[in-house]
Amino acid sequence: MVIGILVLAVLVLVATVVVTGAVPIGTVLLHLDQETCRPNDTVTITLRSLRTGSVLFGHRFGVERFEDGDWVEVPLDRLWRLWLSVLHPGQSFQQSFVPAQDFFETPRPGRYRVVKEVRVGMIHYGATRETRTLVAEFSIE
Repeated sequence: MVIGILVLAVLVLVATVVVTGAVPIGTVLLHLDQETCRPNDTVTITLRSLRTGSVLFGHRFGVERFEDGDWVEVPLDRLWRLWLSVLHPGQSFQQSFVPAQDFFETPRPGRYRVVKEVRVGMIHYGATRETRTLVAEFSIE
């Protein structure tokens, strides 16, 4: 009987750790609405804050192309608003681009990725924040 209670207590503890530990404080996801697109398609980027902690970010993002085993920056032909935005727990932010309009050069078929830097941390005065680089891959046909 005691062993059964002990096993049950351990299982509950493990389940609690797995569920509550699955998304650490300050976790943020970068997601694209499509994995494969054509040059004239609109690609929507979603930045989502999960659990607790705030996410600070600017509106600028980068795009890189996979060439010869390395990621190479793709020059973008767009202006950036120099705004600092904050995502609180559970919030999301969307922005979009069209490769044929926003790439400085004509998009070529291949593997690409969106790169975005964010700062994550707790939401109180004096809290330290950690810079994270988020990436999301897509392909152009």
